[in-house]
Amino acid sequence: MEIKHDKVDAVIVGAGAGGGIVAKQLAVAGFKCVLLERGQWPDYDDSPNDELINQRTHAIRPLHFMDRRKFVDPEKPWITDSFLNAACVGSGTVTYGAMAWRFMPQDFKLHTLYPDIKDSALADWPITYDDLEPFYEQAEYEIGVSGDQSQNPFAPPRKKDFPMPAFEYNKEDREVLIPAIKRMGFHPYPIPMLRNSVRYNGRAACLRNHTCCGYICPCDAKNGTQNTVIPVAIKSGNCEVRTGSIAYEIVMEGRRAVGVR
Repeated sequence: MEIKHDKVDAVIVGAGAGGGIVAKQLAVAGFKCVLLERGQWPDYDDSPNDELINQRTHAIRPLHFMDRRKFVDPEKPWITDSFLNAACVGSGTVTYGAMAWRFMPQDFKLHTLYPDIKDSALADWPITYDDLEPFYEQAEYEIGVSGDQSQNPFAPPRKKDFPMPAFEYNKEDREVLIPAIKRMGFHPYPIPMLRNSVRYNGRAACLRNHTCCGYICPCDAKNGTQNTVIPVAIKSGNCEVRTGSIAYEIVMEGRRAVGVR
């Protein structure tokens, strides 16, 4: 049960990929927090597998008039009312394609690698891949990633394998595409996916259906913040999720944020 706090240590705006993880980290560390989300909890039953309207169903779309980006023509709903991210708890992680790539070590030092590109804004990161690697691992295990890097000669180094095995290739891949790619000298390998290839963390394995990217998962096997870290945050007793809540102002005292309206 969600508990309303009179005073909290943090207010997090948006229950998406970043907000959900921040809420979980704070809550399990003992900080009281409120997670604000303009949408509602996603519901597969309210989001049919219709390619024309799947990103505009009431299960994932913003309902407030201020969020509308285009005029809605009720006679032609398939060409209007476009939204880039699902407006619901989990946000884009509810309907995303769920690929779980890591950056490469060289991605953190692009200015060092390419210092002479005129007018470039390239800059090296203040951290390295090695600094970030333990947190990649934490995210992969807490949220759930299926993969196998043994066939990828370019994979960045990791200390632990993926928590779930990779998804199998389909018949067309096995018999046509993969052999052809290998004959050309390339190195095909399974994409790391934020989907359960097997049962994981008490949730079902993927059904291998054909309406995944852009849709709510029918069996809750696609891993987003709404079914992984946010429930952990709530269970701690330190996180309250407030749906249907639009933040329109961050209250500042000098350079310090002190509240949200």
